[in-house]
Amino acid sequence: MTTITIHDEKELKAISAIALESHKALRASNPWLPERSIKDFFVRLEWMVNEGMVYATEDNSVIQSFLGWFQLEDFRNVGPGALTPDWAIGVAGALSAKETAIRISPLIRNLLTDIRNAGLSIHGIGIPDSSRILMEEFSLLSWGKIVLDAARSTRDLLDGLMDNAHTDSLPDTSINIRPALLSDASSLAHLDEQLAAHIAAPPVLMPNTEGSTTDEWASWIDSPNNLTFVAEENHSLVGFIKSGPPQMDVSWFVHSEQTTAICGLWVNPECRGKHLGESLLTELAKIAANRGYSLTSVDCETHNPEARSFWLSHFIPVSWSFERRF
Repeated sequence: MTTITIHDEKELKAISAIALESHKALRASNPWLPERSIKDFFVRLEWMVNEGMVYATEDNSVIQSFLGWFQLEDFRNVGPGALTPDWAIGVAGALSAKETAIRISPLIRNLLTDIRNAGLSIHGIGIPDSSRILMEEFSLLSWGKIVLDAARSTRDLLDGLMDNAHTDSLPDTSINIRPALLSDASSLAHLDEQLAAHIAAPPVLMPNTEGSTTDEWASWIDSPNNLTFVAEENHSLVGFIKSGPPQMDVSWFVHSEQTTAICGLWVNPECRGKHLGESLLTELAKIAANRGYSLTSVDCETHNPEARSFWLSHFIPVSWSFERRF
């Protein structure tokens, strides 16, 4: 087994085939995910070769595994770091944990050596949910889970929410769920400050977390591609949910023109226990389905236990992001 750096088109085709094999395994259990082709992976990995680094192991001139990364100016608000997206790692074949470690370990050594030489002190990597052996390998090597990307067919999501509607308690008629208006922008900015403070506090402790400003909220609400709903009690906003086209920090595996990606949910602490999260999500799913968004996705901090529990009760994991600092 030898380690090489990917350069030419033949090598790129070989690692693209491995990436596609991994994606097919992910879609086997999640057929509602957008389909990808070998060309889709080739284009992205070619970019990675030009903008970052891609390593591979080979045996008798046959590539067995690959791993790529590129530099980010600001990784999770802590400064320059390195990122391996969930489409930039793969091991050929269905292998045991031992065989996987043999094929991936040389690439990790190269990765860490080059990252340190570049003066970086943090690395993040996304791993498809179907690659459980790879997740275990990185966990054993001191990477920890930090972000969950999950998704679900919008119709299945809505059906599940309606089936599990809380009929055991009377509805709270003092709270109204409705679409956000431009006049809500200032109140939403205030709620977003609370969400940012929650993310900055234990146990998440993400530094330099900030919510959107009033002007940013107004621009967001005004965009026809975004969905925003609010919970209102006695003419005051007590919660919100929003979604829009998937951004770059959302798993590429869910990216599609038919995907709406949830990127914010907050309910004031004093209003929790009234199932407002489910109510907000239900209204969003209804409109998303009516607008032709066949897939709804979400990403959250895994070390935010309330958010993780909520989203996992409604969505199916697609990929997990890991982080290592050194």
